[in-house]
Amino acid sequence: MIRFAAIQMCSTADVAANNTSIEVLVREAAGQGARVISLPEAANILLRDQMEYPARCLPEAEDSTLALCQALAQELGVWLHTGSLLLRAEEGSRIWNRGHMISPTGAITARYDKLHTFDVALGGAGDFIESRAVAPGQRGAITCEADGLKLGLSICYDLRFSYLFRALASAGASVLMIPASFSPITGPLHWEPLLKARAIETGSYVVAAAQSGTRDGLRTHGQSRIISPMGEVLAAAGDEPGVICAEIDLAEVTETRRRLPVLAQTREIGEVSHEA
Repeated sequence: MIRFAAIQMCSTADVAANNTSIEVLVREAAGQGARVISLPEAANILLRDQMEYPARCLPEAEDSTLALCQALAQELGVWLHTGSLLLRAEEGSRIWNRGHMISPTGAITARYDKLHTFDVALGGAGDFIESRAVAPGQRGAITCEADGLKLGLSICYDLRFSYLFRALASAGASVLMIPASFSPITGPLHWEPLLKARAIETGSYVVAAAQSGTRDGLRTHGQSRIISPMGEVLAAAGDEPGVICAEIDLAEVTETRRRLPVLAQTREIGEVSHEA
């Protein structure tokens, strides 16, 4: 049994204030016995106007939040998943939406760049084209290990693409990390059902740390969750920043996949046929 924590934040444009919140909440999670701790998407900075990110974000090597997370992981002896940090890309005029896994030695053991950018037409204020500011990841699906468990990495809008999570689970991931800054338009309808679906269809735990609250008129859905391989909500947050924790047991993944062997039963269906 390994204790996981999902940290719910209300990140703002103030990186220093966000870092203070991260330190307080990570220490709280470690104090509750968590060995693996996840931050939400955009933990380091969250702006109303995404086109300001390229000018405001720093390269990975200069980002103070990443340095803080490495120091905290080493000091507290925990695995720390940064959720995602918004970082200036090496080339071009866009940024990376990048998650990191940091070991108890403070070393970065994995990086994942968000594959699917949030390009949607929900109507009015719900229209959003993330790819204008964020370059989509190019390295594909990424797994990593923490305390002997294989984790599958993703970020927010990736949640809607089930093939990614099937690929991660098929590659051995038993815990799916889904940090997010979810829309308040779709959140009440889609967030928890999609999290449960990703857990159930792969027989995996889901750890979903989320942004919450309102800053500069920008609202996020909150409702962080940790979900079992059978779809049971093991820990749930509401609308305020805080920490939720749950025990994750690899034996539950093994038993769930034995009882419901959908990964092993996958078939290649080829092209869809049309019959009159």
